[in-house]
Amino acid sequence: MLNLLLVALTPSPYIIAFQSTTPHSIPTHVQSPSSHHLNARIFAQNDEPTTSTATPITASMPKTRRAILSFLISTTTTTTAASVLLSSPTPAHAAEEESFANIAARAANLANQAKDIEAQRDVSKEMAVVNKNSDSRSAYDFSLPVAGKSIPFREFIKQENIESGGESDEEKKTKTKKGVLVKAILVVNMKQDDPIARKNIPELISLAAKFGRTKEFAVIMTPTDQGYFEPDTSELIRLKLASEYGYGLNPATLLTDKVNLLGSGAHPFWRWIEGTCRTPSGLGRIQGNFEKFLIDGQTGKPLRRYPRQYQPFDIADDIDALCRGKSFPPAGANWKEEWRSADKEAVADQFRFQKGLNVFDE
Repeated sequence: MLNLLLVALTPSPYIIAFQSTTPHSIPTHVQSPSSHHLNARIFAQNDEPTTSTATPITASMPKTRRAILSFLISTTTTTTAASVLLSSPTPAHAAEEESFANIAARAANLANQAKDIEAQRDVSKEMAVVNKNSDSRSAYDFSLPVAGKSIPFREFIKQENIESGGESDEEKKTKTKKGVLVKAILVVNMKQDDPIARKNIPELISLAAKFGRTKEFAVIMTPTDQGYFEPDTSELIRLKLASEYGYGLNPATLLTDKVNLLGSGAHPFWRWIEGTCRTPSGLGRIQGNFEKFLIDGQTGKPLRRYPRQYQPFDIADDIDALCRGKSFPPAGANWKEEWRSADKEAVADQFRFQKGLNVFDE
């Protein structure tokens, strides 16, 4: 608190001065928060002095000066009391803090919902691009070469329509089809001498073992002479994959004969799937080995295309969604980044598909 010194040099104007004291000069009763005394007793405004001792200069103060002094004292006391009240927590403040916590929680929930909506919007845009670029055909409209024979796609993957069970013919009539046996098909162009084959092929076999137990998933790999040259015959490639990796031992792992992927001699199935399911940059043709296409077994339409360096294990969530009948999830966080890397590799990588560099066209 402050010691109030009243200095009256002349009757008019009156000068009121405040002098700050050091902590050691403040009396004990003044330092107490509950006390708001000054170091002087004040006269009442009726000009009658109290019985307390007062300085002569205070006793001779006019009414106006005493009124100003009383106003200043009351203002100081009120301000001090208000500061004490504001510094102490109240139930209203606690309720306000709690309301802030509730608002923060609601804001977090809204942010998560907006993120989910944005992800689904990305999937919708991706599917719209696929539908725009696609024709009316599906994978079931094509055949694939296997051991020198042309086998229909449906027969090759052993696709079957599944109907719900019933004890009688009448009950069967009331049941609807559950769908198809093979719900997800992953189509891959492969090269056995490519360094990433050592990682991609075992992962493809693992996916077939995980999702192919109930015959709901199938992997189809297709070798080619295009890109980096493939010297082995189709039959020798089949034997090498079986002996080195065990590929083909699981009925869910399938291998076609060598075909052309690009140019005027490209196989119709590959020409169709490349043009239907394009890269994020809109490119249709194959850029490198081990590009992957995920086909919906129900419709026979490709849903998503994955770049060369995209690991098969990263496709597990997409395959699981198709097998379980869930909504198709958005692409992984590294999907577009891997496509950007693939665009760079398509210019410098030795396994790239480039006309004039290797066997590109007939």
